[in-house]
Amino acid sequence: MITKLIIALIASCLSGYFYHAGGLAKGKEDTWIPQFMRHSWVRDWICPLFSLIVLFTWWRPDTWQGYWLSIPSYILMAGALSTYWKKLFGKISYWVHGLFVGLSFFPFYWAGMHWWAIAASGVITCLLMGWLCDRTEKAWKEELGRGFIAAATKVILRF
Repeated sequence: MITKLIIALIASCLSGYFYHAGGLAKGKEDTWIPQFMRHSWVRDWICPLFSLIVLFTWWRPDTWQGYWLSIPSYILMAGALSTYWKKLFGKISYWVHGLFVGLSFFPFYWAGMHWWAIAASGVITCLLMGWLCDRTEKAWKEELGRGFIAAATKVILRF
């Protein structure tokens, strides 16, 4: 149990780091993020890996074929991370962003994951990301927090 918590914590922290790195503009001064990591694809395509690590630390599909559902879930989460929905939803865009990030693992429903766990993950991710973005004005805190939340809330899916 302790090992699972440590793995989930490390993976969630790394997700936050890469989420922030992908949100930085090139040339912006930030000495702890290398320039080559300052691309949006870093956030979109690396953070889902850490979410899958957290998920598979706490949950296993019913059959080995269920692991193939990682591919559509990975793609859905990358798509959810690639936009903040500002044009469609305006002020509540971060709430919607969190909802879609949380729901992105719904393909695992066909591998034995409970639908209500997926719905709970979506709602909790939505609430945490929306609350975080409403409470802070610092972009780096928001990005680190959203990346951490995106991975850490996958623990909910084990129920």
